[in-house]
Amino acid sequence: MININLIRGIIIIYFIVLINYCYCQNVITDSTNMDSSLDCNRRAYSHRVTQTDSEGRICWDTITVVSCWGRCDSNEISDWRFPYKRSHHPVCIHGERKPKTVILSNCDNDVEPGTEIHEFMEAISCECSLCKSSEANCQGVRYKGDGEIFRFQRNRT
Repeated sequence: MININLIRGIIIIYFIVLINYCYCQNVITDSTNMDSSLDCNRRAYSHRVTQTDSEGRICWDTITVVSCWGRCDSNEISDWRFPYKRSHHPVCIHGERKPKTVILSNCDNDVEPGTEIHEFMEAISCECSLCKSSEANCQGVRYKGDGEIFRFQRNRT
């Protein structure tokens, strides 16, 4: 005879695993208010990709890439030693990635075989961690000129 409590336990474990799997696969959609979101999430971005063969013929397409977007808590505390602070500034970055391959659907006539194949890395999970310069651009936001976005315009007479 089958134990009912055992079956109930198995069903509960199955649903817990299923819910955790769905949560880990969560991707921000257009309905998410990104101005008020304070989490590190996966987000789908659309990019136009172009690849050129050795003769200058191209294949192109618009693809969707899942990457990381979001905010992470950071902090600084004062310290008596130079640089007089201890900083902890994690960034929203991929925790795990996997390679993905897509076939570009728009190609010039007689394009070399293989030009239509585009490979890239896609985020499986996102987390707040210190930036790894071997895997991401950690240089921050770049500004035009010498800080001109912060400069007030003055009328010269």
